[in-house]
Amino acid sequence: MAVSKILISKNPIFDKCPKCKEWDSLHRSRARSLGENIIKMIPLWNIFRCKACGWRGYRFTFTFTTESLKVISLYIVLIFIAASIVRFALSYFIK
Repeated sequence: MAVSKILISKNPIFDKCPKCKEWDSLHRSRARSLGENIIKMIPLWNIFRCKACGWRGYRFTFTFTTESLKVISLYIVLIFIAASIVRFALSYFIK
């Protein structure tokens, strides 16, 4: 059985700028405040700046694939089924 990854790492440097829609113009930026330092510690977000228009903001560094969405939906269904079974068992034995 093949193992499927839920999140795939991507490099936002090659994405479009959210403001000017220019391709390949983003680069990593330094944190300027305590709040940005805290956000920078979270491995899912990074701070970027656009070379073309000067936009500065946060970008998500991971992406979901169609296969990962299938796996996530399967896990949600399994959790719902398991919770229903546990609820039924508890209501049957504890009255």
